[in-house]
Amino acid sequence: MGVIKQQSINSTILIYLGFAVGGINIVFLFPHIFGDEQFALTRLLPEIAMIMVPICTLSSVPTISRFFPYYSGHLKDKDNDMLTWALLATVVGFALFVTGTFFFKGMIINAYIENSRLFIDYFYLLYPNVFLFALFGVLESYSGSRHLSVFPNFLKEVLLRLLTTLLMVIYYFKWISLDTFFWLFSLLYGVLLVALLVYLRKHHYLHFTFRVSRVTRRLSGRMATYSLSLLGATLFSLLAKNIAPLILASTKGLGDVAYLVVVTYVSMLILIPQRSISAIGLPVLAQAWKERDMKKIDEVYTKSSLLQLVYGLFIFLIIWLNIDSFFRLLPEGYSQGKYVLLYLGLARVIDMGTGLNSQVLATSRFWRYDLYSSVVLLALSFPLNYFLIHDYGMIGSGYAELISIFVFNLLRYLFIWIKFGLQPFTRDTVKAIGVALVAYFGTMWLPFMIHPIFDIAVRGALFAAIFVSLILVFRVSDDINSTVYTTINKLRGRK
Repeated sequence: MGVIKQQSINSTILIYLGFAVGGINIVFLFPHIFGDEQFALTRLLPEIAMIMVPICTLSSVPTISRFFPYYSGHLKDKDNDMLTWALLATVVGFALFVTGTFFFKGMIINAYIENSRLFIDYFYLLYPNVFLFALFGVLESYSGSRHLSVFPNFLKEVLLRLLTTLLMVIYYFKWISLDTFFWLFSLLYGVLLVALLVYLRKHHYLHFTFRVSRVTRRLSGRMATYSLSLLGATLFSLLAKNIAPLILASTKGLGDVAYLVVVTYVSMLILIPQRSISAIGLPVLAQAWKERDMKKIDEVYTKSSLLQLVYGLFIFLIIWLNIDSFFRLLPEGYSQGKYVLLYLGLARVIDMGTGLNSQVLATSRFWRYDLYSSVVLLALSFPLNYFLIHDYGMIGSGYAELISIFVFNLLRYLFIWIKFGLQPFTRDTVKAIGVALVAYFGTMWLPFMIHPIFDIAVRGALFAAIFVSLILVFRVSDDINSTVYTTINKLRGRK
């Protein structure tokens, strides 16, 4: 866990920095510079691109993580053809996507023309969004397999949001038109892509060869089967997790999407540690399965669950303690998302607390179960979102998310327990939940103070002080304790 812990800390810091910049964009800039529909469109385009990535890459992103140890263990870097074929697969996948959009163009227009005309007007911007997003995803996965995950995280989480801020400022001063803004916004991943290519070349990891290696000849059948199976799994999972804005845009209009975007963004703060831990843990798990090191797999699974639960509870409860003050900072109308955020937050905590179950399955011999459970997720999420949004409006998306994520993670948890005898929960899990409840009830009694920002700062600081102190005193996580005390000793040593 040493590699995971160190890189996850660095990545998490970068991701939080990026989310801070993104928070400024979402809370203070987008709602005040753009109308609700224009703001919603800036969220809808990247979310659709995210859903389309598995198709456009032909699921080569998880395939790189799964099979890279075989390439690195048997080939010199200059003979490693994995990246070449992954990028070619992306070009082919993107061509399929473009063909599909032309084929289904009439259906798309009919679904959105009445309530979301702006989306139809700018539909063509999906093409650069999807293509650049997909290429970056392939290179990001390749970098992660090389244990170089920090810089791609910086590009995706920090630089992207800073460039978005810059674009908004330029648009605010009327130096560019709305059309130009949306065009430049859709090309931002191109900047990230070039930067990552330069980075990989600097580290001498950027090699292309069209000569089919012996590893590719030996594993091509297995990789093709794996990729096509995970294509469905990843697509179903992304559809399930991003379907709510699409249904809202079609049935209620882009206005409600803007409100949902804000609360979804805030709830995603909870998942930040998961993103860094999973990105670093995936190649470690792949290597452990290759070596049949069940002790390492159990260690990663258990520790990732505890670390993610501690982080998830901490972030979720800070958000919920300050929810009313947060909505005072936004234009009127956004507070409609308050209880949507509650249910989304609970779903995120459940997802965090069950650890790297998806990564454990995806790198194991039972990787097909990743597809089956994702089908279940979509089979639950789509009808739940459709009917609950129709009956209850935006809050229906919160209900749907909580129910579907709970069932989804329960199925994976039970499968891993039955097949491998692994389950991530320990006494420390109970201690983490107890600490979180004590810190929450010890802070919630504070009255509102003067100004929302001051209120958030005071309430958040008190909660953090209680929570962190109890985590350390009761030794909930040895990783957290060792990290904190090592940092303190380093700071003392510099004095």
